[in-house]
Amino acid sequence: MQQIPFSDLKATPGHIHEWQLRAPEDLDPENLGEKIASFNQEKHFLAAVSARREHASEDYWIAITFQIPGRVDLPALESALLYFVERHEVLRCGFEHLAGALRCDVMSPGDVTLHHVDSGEMPTADAALGHLKAIFDQEISTLSWPLFRMGVLVNPEHSTVFLAFDHIVCDGISLAVAVDQIQRAYADASAGHQLPVEAAGSYLDFADAQRRKYSGVTSDSPELGYWRSFIAESGALFPQIPLDLGIEEGRMYPAHNETVQLLDDEDATAFEQLCSRHDGKLFLGLLAAVGIALGKISGATSYYGFIPVSERRDPQWRDSFGWFVNTMPIAFPVSIDLSFLEVLHAAQTSFKSLIKSVDVPFVKAWELLAPQYYHMRTWPFPVNFFSFIDFRKMPNSDQYHIWQPSTIPNASHTNTGNMWFYRNSSGISLNCIFPDVPQCQRTMAAYRSAIATTLTEVLRGAG
Repeated sequence: MQQIPFSDLKATPGHIHEWQLRAPEDLDPENLGEKIASFNQEKHFLAAVSARREHASEDYWIAITFQIPGRVDLPALESALLYFVERHEVLRCGFEHLAGALRCDVMSPGDVTLHHVDSGEMPTADAALGHLKAIFDQEISTLSWPLFRMGVLVNPEHSTVFLAFDHIVCDGISLAVAVDQIQRAYADASAGHQLPVEAAGSYLDFADAQRRKYSGVTSDSPELGYWRSFIAESGALFPQIPLDLGIEEGRMYPAHNETVQLLDDEDATAFEQLCSRHDGKLFLGLLAAVGIALGKISGATSYYGFIPVSERRDPQWRDSFGWFVNTMPIAFPVSIDLSFLEVLHAAQTSFKSLIKSVDVPFVKAWELLAPQYYHMRTWPFPVNFFSFIDFRKMPNSDQYHIWQPSTIPNASHTNTGNMWFYRNSSGISLNCIFPDVPQCQRTMAAYRSAIATTLTEVLRGAG
């Protein structure tokens, strides 16, 4: 699996079929289930409302594509997609904000239907990609229903399945969950096997439990102790990137999306083994290297940043689809007199401290500890953000050489520099989205180069 910009997606000429989620015409609203959205979902929804109020023409979505060898069995694929939607409650809901917390109205699995749309022949790869980009940009919106699109580009040699989601229902690991579950359901359906009726743990149940536990938290509650200590050390809740990106605070810019490989598989394996010999996880070793690189080009002696952390530790959420991610701050020293192993140890220590508070929702900390920024629909300025995912650990990743999955985060506009690192069978790569302005391009290129150089120096024993 790889994470790439849409511009890097490969396609072929072919025939596109789509399936759209439909509700029965006679569906009684009184029969819809009612649940409360998560803190992440509510903040995301309110940001979309604010964007509409400001007439901001911005497109955001997260997509996944994967291949089915040979000519696809369309009825079997439709059955697999329907099975997937029926299985995950968050895909059967719409959102409504009346009073109090954001509400989810949920259709039962029996009320879900899929409407097949024959979108026709795409004579060239560019035509196919243009069609997909148009429907993703124009038809996926936080404030409209349904919150995702799905279909297939049929080619005699292989067919490419595509699904695109609004972030309100999805995180990065959920995309890997989707690939695995749809592929397995398709294999069963095409073989004539009856698909099992098995509900997955519902993200909406997770959201309800989170609300019950943390709705009453106040700014001086002990639950926010880690956050308050981070603010005391760093000076602010939001850790600003200590680099000149050439952009104005409070302004959104057209986004540039790029993926580069930092280490091939051989060097990535060697780097992981180095970290392991010193009791360090791969992602913390990579974070340490990023911190050192940032210190080199900025002069910073401490690394202050945000990292997303999975909230799937309970086994009931392992196969679930949803937004199981919390954002946590992390701080550790990166001064030039420290070796890589010393920075790695410092990052490990800091991570052990933050993980004790990982269940406390970032959105709640934002609301209570930085209320001057809470009304904003974006982060207040460019924030230092590091994300890592190991695609080798995703379900049935040993089939990826056949399935060829790609995840695609898309943002038409941004005011920050998000960095998503990932490990796959080819090595370690970086996908980043940042403002498409000359100064930012130069700065981010220098940052990426410094990270690659730092990793190389560590491997050569110069770190």
